[in-house]
Amino acid sequence: MIRQLRAGLPWLFRAAGAALLYLAVLDGLPAPTLLGCVIGFLVGQEPLSDLWFLLTHRLCGGRLHSASYGRGRRLWSGAIAGVPVELGALPTSGFLLPWGQLPVRAPRLRLWLGSVGLFGLHAGLGAWLATSTDGLPRGIGLGLCFSFVMAAVVTAPRQVNSLWAVFVLPFRPGAVPPDVESPSAVEAERLLLRGRIPEAHRMLDEGRPLALTPAAVALAEGRHEDAERLTDQAFQQGHTPENSSVAFLAAMTLVGRADAGEYSPAQAAARLEPYLSQLGVHDPALARDFLPAADLARLRNDPRTAVRAARRLSNAVGSRFRRSLACCSLAAALIAAGRPEQARKALARARGECPGLARIADLERLLEPTSVEVAR
Repeated sequence: MIRQLRAGLPWLFRAAGAALLYLAVLDGLPAPTLLGCVIGFLVGQEPLSDLWFLLTHRLCGGRLHSASYGRGRRLWSGAIAGVPVELGALPTSGFLLPWGQLPVRAPRLRLWLGSVGLFGLHAGLGAWLATSTDGLPRGIGLGLCFSFVMAAVVTAPRQVNSLWAVFVLPFRPGAVPPDVESPSAVEAERLLLRGRIPEAHRMLDEGRPLALTPAAVALAEGRHEDAERLTDQAFQQGHTPENSSVAFLAAMTLVGRADAGEYSPAQAAARLEPYLSQLGVHDPALARDFLPAADLARLRNDPRTAVRAARRLSNAVGSRFRRSLACCSLAAALIAAGRPEQARKALARARGECPGLARIADLERLLEPTSVEVAR
């Protein structure tokens, strides 16, 4: 039941919290305590766990693949200690911190200790402030306690940083098999996200990389059969089509095959549709954050929708690799719309983000007959 309601539970808790604060104000709650409740609730949702993760992830064998804050239009991108970092124009409640785990001794024990530490920090600090202080600090404690209850319920089915890990993990030894990467595989993922495809390929080795790094490198290099085989393996290993990262690479592999002439537009569209429907999207115009939807609209002969969706994603927070793919999708849509000069500019942007992306050359070949027609 919790799994089915999890997406809506945070909003239910927020609505309940707002109602309780409203009743507390009517009952004469002091203004400093009220302000503290709001601050504690906001801090307790994600910033506290993000800070704990940043302080402890290396002790658990973790290594960051990337870090980003915000969404929408990208304001800044760069790298800190080799980790790709991006900032977006629209604020979010916390950072996005995808990571992998290196081979370490007792990885399950480290995960459990990290979860216990977060549990103690969040619940302990909130309870202490709520019961031992007054005014603003007491309000912060109440807010932390409320956000802790929300996090406990929402993350109950998950296996990382939740009460599940604290109370269930020790008694189910096989529940979380270690998913270990090699140091070079982590570096390969970082390099790919930064748009450095040849270096990312060289860094892949016999260690176990993040599930889809080899598939992403194969897609970037135009090895579509390898990319499709690797994404199929990911599905067979337990990844579901509802996982947007897996669905993204599987869908973009189909798009790449269409742009390379390996599939007809009708064939590619027919195979793309299931990925959107499995994510609950039946209209490409509504999938504003899923790039394959823009290509599906183009393949369905709706370049206007494709241009609008791809243009937004070509400027959005994500990674250089994904923005380059989005620029290519924008160029393909512009070609379909009969706007070759704008398509060339989009491809130039794609090359600037990710110089070795094979899809750029495929789309440049599509522009050649258009150039002849324009010349005539």
